[in-house]
Amino acid sequence: MGYLKADARADLLLNAAKKIMKSQGFAAVTARKVALESGAAIGHINRHFTSLGELKCQAFLAIVHEKAERHKVTRETLSGVEAVLSLLVDCKEEQYMSELWREVSVLAHQDRSLQDILVYGLNLWHGIISETITDGINQNVLRCHDTASTTAWRLMALALGQDSLAMHGVVGGDQEQLHSDLLHIIRLELLPIESGQ
Repeated sequence: MGYLKADARADLLLNAAKKIMKSQGFAAVTARKVALESGAAIGHINRHFTSLGELKCQAFLAIVHEKAERHKVTRETLSGVEAVLSLLVDCKEEQYMSELWREVSVLAHQDRSLQDILVYGLNLWHGIISETITDGINQNVLRCHDTASTTAWRLMALALGQDSLAMHGVVGGDQEQLHSDLLHIIRLELLPIESGQ
C-alpha cells in the first residue's frame, strides 16, 4: 500500500472494520481481517486506534450514526403510522442491523465502552422515534395517549422484546409477522385521528 496520511489510513481501517462488522458481526472483526480488507499492515491499527477494541467500538458507532441518518431521511419521506413503523422494523437490506444489535447487546455487559455506545445508540433511536411521533401529532395524523417520549420507549421495548423472542425461537422470526404485530400496537398506541390506518 502506498503512503497515506494518518486520517486517510484511519478511515481506511474504520471502513474495513465496518464492512466486516456488517457482513459477519462484531466479534468477527479481527486485526487480520481488517488488515486484509483494508490492505494495511496489522500494526497500523494500534498506530491509529488505542486497540482493536477501540476500532471495533468506533466502527459500531459509525454504523449507528449511518442508521440514524437513514432514519432521518425516512422521517422526511413517510408520515404517521408508516413513518413510526419504518423506524422499528429493519428493511431486508438492513437485516444485519438486528443481528449486530443483538450481538452488541450481549457483549456490552462485559465492555463499558461498548455499553456506553449501545446506550447512546438507543437514545439516538428513541429521539428520532419521539420526533416522528410529535410530527404526526402536529400534522393531526397521530394521537398520543401518553407523551411521545414514553410511547417511543414502549414501542422500542416491544420491537426489541419481540426480536429477542424470535432470536430464541419462542415466536417466529418472520419479518412479515413482526411488521404486522408492530403495526397493530402502533395503531393502538398512536390511534390515527381521522384515517382508518
